[in-house]
Amino acid sequence: MNLPEDIELKIDADSNKDLSGVIVQMKVKAGRKNPYFIYFPKTGPDGVARLSKKEFVGQFKDHWEMGLMDYNGTPEDADPGVEVALFGPSWLIENKKLALAWPLLEHEKQRWASREQQYNYMVNNNNNHYSCDTISVNLEKIQNIVLRVNEL
Repeated sequence: MNLPEDIELKIDADSNKDLSGVIVQMKVKAGRKNPYFIYFPKTGPDGVARLSKKEFVGQFKDHWEMGLMDYNGTPEDADPGVEVALFGPSWLIENKKLALAWPLLEHEKQRWASREQQYNYMVNNNNNHYSCDTISVNLEKIQNIVLRVNEL
């Protein structure tokens, strides 16, 4: 895949509410094994979040470090067609002890001081206020993703 330098995500909702604190994930297929999940940072009040190419590749490499037997493929050979949806924190919340058992991975160390800090960031979001359908996007054709959400 020929990744853009930055991918912009915009949450679109009917209200004029503060749209901050929403985490969106991309499901990326590369190789023949499990898909990779890449997370945008939380949205700002305007519902916008940006993911840099460096951050995308860093998260991709962390998947490799986490489980070499479970993943194969590279960002370069990844399918540019990705699935975009709201991140669901329920597994993390239900399995906190297991989620905190992992040490920080190489790329995560650049962003987080501890696994606890990363965990708290991921589970303390505003995703439970919204629902949306998963959308498919080709990252080689579009760098500005609009995710339409419904308020719950």
